[in-house]
Amino acid sequence: MLRRVLRALLLLAVVPVGVAWAGEQIIVVEQQYNIVEQAKDGPQAKDIRQVLYIHKDIMCIDEYGGKDNKPTESIVLDLKNKKIVNLNHLDKRKVTEDFDARRKRIERRKKNAEEDRAAQPPGPQRDKLDKLYRALLDDKRHFALAPEPGPGKTILGVNCKPVKVLAEGEPDYAPLEAQLHPDLVLPYDNADVLFLLQIIGEKMADFLRKQKDTFKHVPMELHLDLAAGGKLDTNVLKVIQVEQQSLDLTMRGTLGSPFVIPENYEEQQRRPAPKPDKKDERPD
Repeated sequence: MLRRVLRALLLLAVVPVGVAWAGEQIIVVEQQYNIVEQAKDGPQAKDIRQVLYIHKDIMCIDEYGGKDNKPTESIVLDLKNKKIVNLNHLDKRKVTEDFDARRKRIERRKKNAEEDRAAQPPGPQRDKLDKLYRALLDDKRHFALAPEPGPGKTILGVNCKPVKVLAEGEPDYAPLEAQLHPDLVLPYDNADVLFLLQIIGEKMADFLRKQKDTFKHVPMELHLDLAAGGKLDTNVLKVIQVEQQSLDLTMRGTLGSPFVIPENYEEQQRRPAPKPDKKDERPD
């Protein structure tokens, strides 16, 4: 799902590296990305190394899952043109989706989840669905920042700021905890990006926007309930800020710029949503 969740991605006109954005800043984050997804056959754990290339107009997430230490997939968000592209480097295929289509798909998922939950009588199965969907179905939930979020951590030599989000009326539920970089600021609306990647729900995204001054900083460590179902933990292994023309692309092998969509990748259509009468199937 995170691969779907995090099939977070983009469409960009080809831009030669170091020309159009010469002198502009790029944030490069290498992180360990651990997710426990709730699949049909039970929980499935994935531990993935990612490298994020972040510009104010576009970001690329490389996932390393192969044996040759090269990206197997890339998740790209074109924030300027509002496009999402998912790249599979193994079979050279891509899937493109605009932001509006992604939002509509999330709404369909929410509707399906609400129907699934409503169809279950009180009991263990409904309790399981409540836990599975609680980050996605957050419309009626109210969030607040914890006045005492716990101690800050020193990560990569940086004294981070601890942040903890509480769900009002649910004392045992902290849907998000983070250690934030004190100085390094993300150049885009992080709440919108996390929502489009199906990492957080709509109400949580609204809350993060209201707390923008806090959540605009790069998360060095992140723990949260995943809107796609499951738990997510990230830990930053390396973070730098460089000018575009100084970007080191060695880790990408022959892929070149993370901000250019390869011309020779075949466009694939998204799997069509199931018919309404197939209650046991749901679209991604």
